[in-house]
Amino acid sequence: MFRSSLRAVALAAVAAVGVAASPSVAQAQQSKAMSTTAGWSVVTGLGHFVYDEPGMVGHRIWFGVQAVAAVDGSAYGQFLYRHELPDGTPVGQGRADVTCLKVTGNVAVFTAVVPEGQGNVKNHGYYVKIIDGGRGPDQIVDAQTQNGTERPPTHCIDPETELPPGVPQRPRYPVLIGGYTVHS
Repeated sequence: MFRSSLRAVALAAVAAVGVAASPSVAQAQQSKAMSTTAGWSVVTGLGHFVYDEPGMVGHRIWFGVQAVAAVDGSAYGQFLYRHELPDGTPVGQGRADVTCLKVTGNVAVFTAVVPEGQGNVKNHGYYVKIIDGGRGPDQIVDAQTQNGTERPPTHCIDPETELPPGVPQRPRYPVLIGGYTVHS
Protein backbone atom coordinates (compact mmCIF):
# COMPACT_ATOMS: atom_id res chain seq x y z
CA MET A 1 0.00 0.00 0.00
CA PHE A 2 2.79 2.45 0.86
CA ARG A 3 4.57 1.82 -2.43
CA SER A 4 1.38 2.50 -4.36
CA SER A 5 0.96 5.72 -2.33
CA LEU A 6 4.52 6.74 -3.19
CA ARG A 7 3.89 5.91 -6.84
CA ALA A 8 0.69 7.97 -6.78
CA VAL A 9 2.55 10.95 -5.30
CA ALA A 10 5.34 10.58 -7.84
CA LEU A 11 2.92 10.29 -10.75
CA ALA A 12 0.95 13.29 -9.53
CA ALA A 13 4.15 15.27 -9.15
CA VAL A 14 5.35 14.31 -12.61
CA ALA A 15 1.96 15.20 -14.07
CA ALA A 16 2.07 18.55 -12.28
CA VAL A 17 5.09 19.64 -14.31
CA GLY A 18 3.68 18.21 -17.53
CA VAL A 19 5.94 15.20 -18.02
CA ALA A 20 4.25 12.26 -19.75
CA ALA A 21 5.20 8.59 -19.41
CA SER A 22 6.72 8.32 -22.89
CA PRO A 23 10.34 9.62 -23.03
CA SER A 24 9.90 11.28 -26.44
CA VAL A 25 6.65 12.93 -25.39
CA ALA A 26 8.19 13.82 -22.03
CA GLN A 27 11.09 15.61 -23.68
CA ALA A 28 8.75 17.61 -25.90
CA GLN A 29 6.37 18.47 -23.05
CA GLN A 30 9.10 19.10 -20.50
CA SER A 31 10.42 22.24 -22.20
CA LYS A 32 6.84 23.58 -22.46
CA ALA A 33 6.16 22.75 -18.80
CA MET A 34 9.41 24.30 -17.67
CA SER A 35 8.57 27.59 -19.36
CA THR A 36 5.34 27.75 -17.34
CA THR A 37 7.23 27.22 -14.07
CA ALA A 38 9.82 29.94 -14.69
CA GLY A 39 11.16 31.21 -11.40
CA TRP A 40 10.19 28.04 -9.55
CA SER A 41 12.48 25.21 -8.50
CA VAL A 42 11.02 21.71 -8.55
CA VAL A 43 12.09 18.26 -7.38
CA THR A 44 9.80 15.31 -7.90
CA GLY A 45 10.02 11.54 -8.04
CA LEU A 46 10.23 8.24 -6.27
CA GLY A 47 13.43 6.28 -5.77
CA HIS A 48 14.79 3.22 -4.06
CA PHE A 49 18.35 2.73 -2.83
CA VAL A 50 20.13 0.39 -0.42
CA TYR A 51 22.30 1.44 2.52
CA ASP A 52 25.82 0.03 2.78
CA GLU A 53 26.87 1.34 6.19
CA PRO A 54 27.87 -0.39 9.43
CA GLY A 55 24.76 -1.69 11.14
CA MET A 56 22.59 -0.90 8.11
CA VAL A 57 24.06 -2.99 5.29
CA GLY A 58 21.30 -4.03 2.93
CA HIS A 59 18.60 -1.82 4.46
CA ARG A 60 16.23 -0.76 1.68
CA ILE A 61 15.09 2.85 1.52
CA TRP A 62 12.28 4.40 -0.54
CA PHE A 63 12.00 8.19 -0.79
CA GLY A 64 9.21 9.98 -2.64
CA VAL A 65 9.17 13.75 -2.98
CA GLN A 66 7.09 16.43 -4.59
CA ALA A 67 8.36 19.90 -3.72
CA VAL A 68 8.57 23.39 -5.17
CA ALA A 69 10.32 26.58 -4.16
CA ALA A 70 9.37 30.07 -5.30
CA VAL A 71 11.75 32.85 -6.25
CA ASP A 72 11.27 34.37 -2.78
CA GLY A 73 12.74 31.19 -1.20
CA SER A 74 9.49 29.84 0.22
CA ALA A 75 9.12 26.09 -0.25
CA TYR A 76 6.41 23.54 0.21
CA GLY A 77 5.79 19.92 -0.58
CA GLN A 78 5.62 16.41 0.78
CA PHE A 79 8.29 13.83 1.43
CA LEU A 80 7.38 10.16 1.89
CA TYR A 81 9.76 7.61 3.32
CA ARG A 82 9.90 3.89 3.92
CA HIS A 83 12.75 2.00 5.58
CA GLU A 84 12.91 -1.80 5.28
CA LEU A 85 15.30 -4.40 6.66
CA PRO A 86 17.12 -6.55 4.07
CA ASP A 87 14.33 -9.15 4.32
CA GLY A 88 11.67 -6.51 3.53
CA THR A 89 10.37 -6.08 7.09
CA PRO A 90 9.32 -2.43 7.55
CA VAL A 91 11.25 -0.44 10.14
CA GLY A 92 9.49 2.86 9.60
CA GLN A 93 7.40 4.78 7.14
CA GLY A 94 5.55 8.04 6.99
CA ARG A 95 5.60 11.53 5.63
CA ALA A 96 7.33 14.81 6.33
CA ASP A 97 6.71 18.39 5.24
CA VAL A 98 9.29 19.99 2.95
CA THR A 99 10.50 23.17 4.64
CA CYS A 100 13.32 24.21 2.31
CA LEU A 101 14.38 23.48 -1.29
CA LYS A 102 17.40 24.76 -3.19
CA VAL A 103 18.11 23.72 -6.76
CA THR A 104 21.33 24.33 -8.65
CA GLY A 105 21.49 22.80 -12.10
CA ASN A 106 20.67 19.11 -11.74
CA VAL A 107 21.12 19.06 -7.93
CA ALA A 108 18.35 19.53 -5.37
CA VAL A 109 18.98 19.94 -1.65
CA PHE A 110 15.92 19.90 0.59
CA THR A 111 14.85 19.55 4.19
CA ALA A 112 11.72 17.75 5.37
CA VAL A 113 10.47 17.61 8.95
CA VAL A 114 8.03 15.04 10.33
CA PRO A 115 5.00 16.86 11.72
CA GLU A 116 4.37 16.70 15.46
CA GLY A 117 2.19 13.76 16.44
CA GLN A 118 2.75 11.80 13.23
CA GLY A 119 4.11 8.31 13.77
CA ASN A 120 6.40 7.24 16.57
CA VAL A 121 9.22 9.69 15.85
CA LYS A 122 9.50 13.11 17.42
CA ASN A 123 11.56 16.03 16.16
CA HIS A 124 12.74 14.04 13.14
CA GLY A 125 14.27 15.82 10.17
CA TYR A 126 15.51 14.59 6.80
CA TYR A 127 18.27 16.40 4.92
CA VAL A 128 18.46 15.13 1.36
CA LYS A 129 20.56 15.82 -1.73
CA ILE A 130 19.39 14.44 -5.07
CA ILE A 131 21.58 14.48 -8.15
CA ASP A 132 19.45 14.04 -11.28
CA GLY A 133 21.57 11.83 -13.55
CA GLY A 134 19.62 12.73 -16.68
CA ARG A 135 19.88 9.60 -18.80
CA GLY A 136 22.19 7.96 -16.26
CA PRO A 137 21.39 6.83 -12.73
CA ASP A 138 20.37 9.41 -10.17
CA GLN A 139 22.29 9.62 -6.89
CA ILE A 140 21.11 10.44 -3.40
CA VAL A 141 22.71 11.51 -0.11
CA ASP A 142 20.72 11.70 3.12
CA ALA A 143 21.17 12.51 6.78
CA GLN A 144 18.64 12.56 9.60
CA THR A 145 18.04 13.99 13.03
CA GLN A 146 16.12 11.63 15.27
CA ASN A 147 13.99 12.03 18.35
CA GLY A 148 15.76 15.04 19.78
CA THR A 149 14.38 17.28 22.49
CA GLU A 150 14.06 20.26 20.11
CA ARG A 151 12.61 20.70 16.64
CA PRO A 152 15.28 20.01 14.01
CA PRO A 153 16.59 22.76 11.72
CA THR A 154 14.19 23.56 8.89
CA HIS A 155 16.68 25.36 6.62
CA CYS A 156 18.46 23.55 3.80
CA ILE A 157 21.46 21.53 4.89
CA ASP A 158 23.56 19.71 2.30
CA PRO A 159 24.11 16.28 3.91
CA GLU A 160 27.27 15.81 1.88
CA THR A 161 29.08 19.02 2.78
CA GLU A 162 27.40 20.83 5.70
CA LEU A 163 27.37 18.29 8.53
CA PRO A 164 28.40 19.36 12.03
CA PRO A 165 31.99 18.69 13.17
CA GLY A 166 32.54 15.06 14.11
CA VAL A 167 29.74 13.74 11.89
CA PRO A 168 31.26 11.62 9.13
CA GLN A 169 30.63 12.55 5.51
CA ARG A 170 27.55 10.83 4.11
CA PRO A 171 27.99 8.55 1.10
CA ARG A 172 26.26 8.92 -2.23
CA TYR A 173 23.99 6.05 -3.18
CA PRO A 174 22.82 5.19 -6.69
CA VAL A 175 19.06 5.13 -7.16
CA LEU A 176 18.35 1.53 -8.15
CA ILE A 177 14.63 1.75 -8.95
CA GLY A 178 12.70 4.86 -9.93
CA GLY A 179 14.25 8.30 -10.22
CA TYR A 180 13.88 12.01 -9.74
CA THR A 181 13.45 15.11 -11.86
CA VAL A 182 15.17 18.32 -10.75
CA HIS A 183 14.44 21.67 -12.41
CA SER A 184 14.96 25.34 -11.71
